Amino acid sequence: MMARRRNKTPTRTQTVVTLLIMFGGLLFMTWAFTDPWRDAQNLTWVECEVMSAKTQRGGRNSSVPWYVAVETRDCGTVVYRVGTSQDNVEGVAAQFEPGPYEFKFGAVSQRRAQGGTLLGHAADAKDFRRLPTEENRAVSDVQ
Repeated sequence: MMARRRNKTPTRTQTVVTLLIMFGGLLFMTWAFTDPWRDAQNLTWVECEVMSAKTQRGGRNSSVPWYVAVETRDCGTVVYRVGTSQDNVEGVAAQFEPGPYEFKFGAVSQRRAQGGTLLGHAADAKDFRRLPTEENRAVSDVQ
């Protein structure tokens, strides 16, 4: 005769722990999937000192296959992907020379530029503009 398996009902503690894990997972997924939406809020210009820029190719499933990774002294790595393609990414990267720039960042990228991210992602710039250097300011003041 075969032993009959008895169905165990979960204890109250097991049920509470399971519900907490499910709720925590749901919160994390909500936070992760709203990242692009949150980064489109509160756009602000942030000054950063550019050191170099190089072209990068995204992964096979990337929404933007080509982008420019800009290394800065005070904002970490900044990613610029607006309007970049295989044909123009080298030209966009060549626009970045060492010196002061302003990047337009959303709310999430502003925290990333300050180094305040959980996963260490790069800040995503929506726009950029070169700022005059101290030498350029002095020359224009004399003229």
